[in-house]
Amino acid sequence: MSKEPAKIYDPKNVENKWYANWVENNYFHAEAKSDKPPYTIVIPPPNVTARLHMGHAFNNTIQDILIRYKRKTGFEALWLPGTDHAGIATQAVVERDLKESENKTRHDLGREQFVERVWKWKEEHSDIITDQLKKLGCSLDWQRERFTMDEGLSHAVTAVFEKFYERGLIYKGQRIVNWDPASGTALSDDEVDHKDVNGKMYHIRYKLEGSDDFIVVATTRPETLLGDTGVAIAPDDQEKLYLVGKKVIIPFVNRAVTIFTDKHVDKEFGTGFVKATPAHDPNDFEMGERNNLDKVIMLDKDGTIFPVCKKVTEKGLVDELPVPESLAGLDRFVARKKMIALLDEMGQLVKVEDHAHAVGHSYRSHVPVEPYLSEQWFVKMKPLVEKALEAVEKGSVKFYPPGKFENTYRHWMNNIRDWCISRQLWWGHRIPVWYNEKGEFKVSKENPAANGEKWTQDPDVLDTWFSSQLWPFSTLGWPDNADDLKKFYPTSTLVTGPDIIFFWVARMIMSGLEFMDEIPFDSVFFNGIVRDEKGRKMSKSLGNGIDPLVMVDQFSADAVRFTLMMMSAEGQDLNVSEKSFEIGRNFSNKVWNAFRFLTMNLEDYSTDFEPYKNNFELADHWILSRYNSALKNVVKNLDQFRLHDALETIYHFFWGDYCDWYLEVIKPRLYKPEKEEDKQTALRLASFIMKNSMELLHPFIPFITEEIWQNFKTGDEESIIVSQWAKPQNAWNNTEAEEAFSFLQDSISALRNMRSEMDVPPGKPMELIVEADEDIFERISSNLVYFKSLAKVEKISKVDGSLDKKEAATVVVKGCEYFVPLSDLIDPEKEKARLEKELKNLQGMEQAILKKLENKNFVERAPQAVVEGEQKKLKDIQENLSKVQANYEKYV
Repeated sequence: MSKEPAKIYDPKNVENKWYANWVENNYFHAEAKSDKPPYTIVIPPPNVTARLHMGHAFNNTIQDILIRYKRKTGFEALWLPGTDHAGIATQAVVERDLKESENKTRHDLGREQFVERVWKWKEEHSDIITDQLKKLGCSLDWQRERFTMDEGLSHAVTAVFEKFYERGLIYKGQRIVNWDPASGTALSDDEVDHKDVNGKMYHIRYKLEGSDDFIVVATTRPETLLGDTGVAIAPDDQEKLYLVGKKVIIPFVNRAVTIFTDKHVDKEFGTGFVKATPAHDPNDFEMGERNNLDKVIMLDKDGTIFPVCKKVTEKGLVDELPVPESLAGLDRFVARKKMIALLDEMGQLVKVEDHAHAVGHSYRSHVPVEPYLSEQWFVKMKPLVEKALEAVEKGSVKFYPPGKFENTYRHWMNNIRDWCISRQLWWGHRIPVWYNEKGEFKVSKENPAANGEKWTQDPDVLDTWFSSQLWPFSTLGWPDNADDLKKFYPTSTLVTGPDIIFFWVARMIMSGLEFMDEIPFDSVFFNGIVRDEKGRKMSKSLGNGIDPLVMVDQFSADAVRFTLMMMSAEGQDLNVSEKSFEIGRNFSNKVWNAFRFLTMNLEDYSTDFEPYKNNFELADHWILSRYNSALKNVVKNLDQFRLHDALETIYHFFWGDYCDWYLEVIKPRLYKPEKEEDKQTALRLASFIMKNSMELLHPFIPFITEEIWQNFKTGDEESIIVSQWAKPQNAWNNTEAEEAFSFLQDSISALRNMRSEMDVPPGKPMELIVEADEDIFERISSNLVYFKSLAKVEKISKVDGSLDKKEAATVVVKGCEYFVPLSDLIDPEKEKARLEKELKNLQGMEQAILKKLENKNFVERAPQAVVEGEQKKLKDIQENLSKVQANYEKYV
């Protein structure tokens, strides 16, 4: 770079240039044969058809910060990329495209052609999110990019299915599943969102067989009465027990069913009579199993009413009773309205009440799911739970932020049900089960046909999460004993959203322990949700989403990354608007301007300040000590996943300490040095701090830091991405210098404020008269150069009898009084108003600390050092208050 960098920072040119350089030089690639300790993150694989939204940008920024930090602190850091085939979502997208472009359905194409069509779609669209991650600066090992349906991962999926089956953990059975009529497939329990809805409770008369008497049942789903095969009462319902064994007639289908008792029934709920529909309700299914009830399916898989109800038998479904023509073929909700109207006409509708209750909805199609009796493949989950629960309970796997999500995990694991893993889709991992004409089946990857036998593969595919649960080890080469697997498993950290704690996190822990006999990662960081400025979740329906790539184009990748991290406290949601990203752009500009200022004074870019340490003055000792503290705090915060706190530490150090103070106080040494050595001391140390600040900032804002760092690198250094962080040095700690310079900062800031409030012209030099003990006065007078350059102080002297305090502006800092004789400039009323404002400020601070110290809980429970710190603070404030009060009274 030329000595004078561009006046205005050009992020587009810089970002494209350096990302290409990093990839070309293989800096993102981790070596399995390395002697360095491994640090591994596997990316939560985004859907192959997805575009990067702001949540992705936030989640991946966090991962990139961690991986860049570990890469720079001595680890063989692997961040493994990849995408998920996302069965339901991808199939739905392609089906919609097929309908819109050719007015065809998947059935028009047939399975083979449709799956080819999805693969083509995948190839055309999979690069979109990859390119977007690159634009964001993500340092993923692209040589290891995986896809959940690539050959290796498909092999792993089949192997796991076979092993689960061999261990007796996979079975096929008739169970009530969550059926999504819109997608035409079963869903697992955790793919169902339970939403509170304002529904209705319908009270319906069922006539007793051979009598004009009736009972009243209450239900929220009256359309399912077509499948009723019994009516239950509570075993302790004395008023109704005489009805046990009697029969009632189900409206519309005229099926006679028996009244029985069951422990599931609460006699206080509704009417005390519960209609039992074993094929359409999970609780009714259990009641049916206990009481040997028939199972009758009245609803087709598309959510319409069957013309003839289907009875479940050992030989399959057989036609049972017909449904009235007026109801046959109607959508379930249309049928509900029609049925209620007919029941009312028949005199069998007693009443309809408002009833708020939770209704399960498909997480994909968002329609209400239908509890539906179906033959599906399941995984037994209880045998897998114990070790996975113990891993979190005993801290082998730690959740961050701590104490926030452990109970959610515990609740899920303690209430786990068998996992329905079959999906009635065409896109996904085909279930490796084959059936012959005799009804026998075999679990096998390949067609087991031999000697002319005909075997047909199960038409269903596996739940997307079945392959995703294997992600930490399947991507590293399992079931083969690959070098990557040996080096990088278990992985280190998972960064994800809390909404998939059971979908994915728990299942990865279970499968890792089952197949690898080791946890898949030792820490899980749950990031918050990115919301709009009003706190609403970003969604297409609200139209409030912000495209992160548009923000990258407008503000830069560094600006987007910086803003997201500055606005997020650990694990908390963050509210952003497009304007928010100005925060990141402004910081980038500050960094660039500081660099420009420095380069305009540099003859070379040396950062070696050691030969000049004997020439250090107070500001040099102070900035080196402040840098050392910042370095230690950044490391501590990053190690505890407190990324926001780490960034805040660097931000305040760089902007506040370095730019606003150090670069200002060294200007006299740069422009008018007493000797050349003074100038070199300041430049070498300023360059060292600049270079090492770029090191600290690099994980957060990688592009601008590389651009600047390249100017300061030594001959054997290549790139900031692989250069190692400096280690904190005890020799750089200087508490004395920090305290002394802090006092000067407070003094200079107070004098600047006084000048501003009293409208003293900026260039007007002033005299400073000090009333303080000898040590303090010596500290002030020996640092006149700082007061001169930053507060325009021409002369400093001790107070004596000649000073007319009424003719001077007054500033009090930590017990030291500064008087500024400005008789020709002072407006007495303005000085009085300024002192009055200062009095109120100090009185407010005094009251706040007094209140805290009067709190018995605080004094008894807070660490002694904290209490003593508050007491000292109170003493200093009261001393200042006394002096300001005395000065104020001069004007009253």
